[in-house]
Amino acid sequence: MSKPVVVHSKLSFSSRKRWRNCPASVQMSVGLSDVSGTAALEGTIAHTVAEFYVRQKFNLEGAAGGEAPLQAPPVELDLKGKSVEDWNAELRKHGKAYAEFIQSLIPEGYQGFVTIEKKVAIPSIADQLFGTADCIVWVPAHHLLIVVDYKYGFEDVACGDAEDTNPQLAAYLVAAAETFELDPVRMMVAVFQPRRVIGMAGQALELPANWLQRERLLLAQEVARTQLPGEPIAGEHCRYCRAKAACPRTHGAVAGALNNYVGLRSLHDMTDDEVVQLWAAHTAFKSFWEDVGQRIENLAKTGHPAIQITTKPGRRMWRDENEVALTLLAYGMHDLLEPKALSEVYDRLPAGLRDTLIKRSADQKTVKLVSPGTPSEVAKLFKQYSNIIDQSVKLD
Repeated sequence: MSKPVVVHSKLSFSSRKRWRNCPASVQMSVGLSDVSGTAALEGTIAHTVAEFYVRQKFNLEGAAGGEAPLQAPPVELDLKGKSVEDWNAELRKHGKAYAEFIQSLIPEGYQGFVTIEKKVAIPSIADQLFGTADCIVWVPAHHLLIVVDYKYGFEDVACGDAEDTNPQLAAYLVAAAETFELDPVRMMVAVFQPRRVIGMAGQALELPANWLQRERLLLAQEVARTQLPGEPIAGEHCRYCRAKAACPRTHGAVAGALNNYVGLRSLHDMTDDEVVQLWAAHTAFKSFWEDVGQRIENLAKTGHPAIQITTKPGRRMWRDENEVALTLLAYGMHDLLEPKALSEVYDRLPAGLRDTLIKRSADQKTVKLVSPGTPSEVAKLFKQYSNIIDQSVKLD
C-alpha cells in the first residue's frame, strides 16, 4: 500500500471532530505523521481534476481550455472493472458537476469572487488553527460568504444545522472571515459529494447572522481544552487519529476483542464500561479490517501460498431494456414482454440474440485462506503485538 507521509497542523480543521471530542489526542499526536491510503490518493486526484474545471469555469489563474489531463489511478486502486479511460471520464464528469454546483450557490445576476485551495487560519484564537479550503466564495452585493467542500468518498458527509454545523466546514467559514477580513451578513456551508450513495450530491446550509460569533466562541473553548491534561476518549473520531497505535483506550478495546476471539475472556464477563469502550472504538476496527482486506486482495493478485481466489460469474442482466422490448416485438415474442425474471425467458430467446440482449455484471471474487490460522496462533500473534504496544506506551 502506498503510504505518502503528510504533516498537518495539530489543530487542523479536517481533524477538528477528533480533537474536540478527544482533546488529549492533540498532544498524543505531536510528531506523528498522517498515512494516506488508496482511497485518499484517489480523492487527491479527484480534487486535482475538479480544481481544473473550477478554474476553467470562473476563469481563475491557471485556467486552461478543453478537458482535464488524463490521470493515472493509484497502483492499488480497484477500478471495479472500469478502464482507466472510463475512470478518468467519471472524474471529469464529477469535476464539471462540482463547478456547476458552485455556480448554483451564487445568487443569479450577482458577481461572486471564487477562491480555491486557499490556506485560511484563525490566529486570533491559536497559531495552529488553520487549514486549506477547497473553495471560498464571496458575494459582495449580498455580503454572503460561502465555503464549499468537495468530498469524493462514499461515506455520507452532512452539513449539519445551525446548532451543530459540520465541524470542519464551520472552522473553514470562521477562518475565511478572519483571513479575508470580512464581516458577512449571510453565511453558507456546502458539500459536494458526487458519489454519495443516498441523497443529492450537493448540500448547502445557510446560517443566521449571529452564528459566526457563537462558533468562534466554541472554537476557542475547544482549543483551550486541548491544552489541559486529560485521558483520551474513544469514539468514532478514533478512526483517523494518528495516535491510536499508542493510545491505551484503543489498545484496550483491541485487547478485549481479541481476548474474546481466542477464548481468554467471554463477552458476558466484561464489565459494562468495557463493553461501552469496545463499542466506542468500533470504527477503529472497521478501518483496520478494511486495510487488512485490501492487503489480502493485493496478496491474492500477486500470489501467496496461503490464499486462493474463487470466481463466481456475475448475474445475467439486460443490456438495454428498451432495445430488448423492440427486439422481442420484432420477433413476435409478445408474451415475453410481460414482467418476468430474465431466468424465466432466457431459454426461450434465440441463441443468436442472447449475447446481443444480455450482459453479465462483474464477476464476484472470493478470497479464501488455504490454511486459516488457529485461535492459539492468533493468540500468539496478539501477545507479540501487545508486548510491542505496551512497551511503546511505557516509553511515551
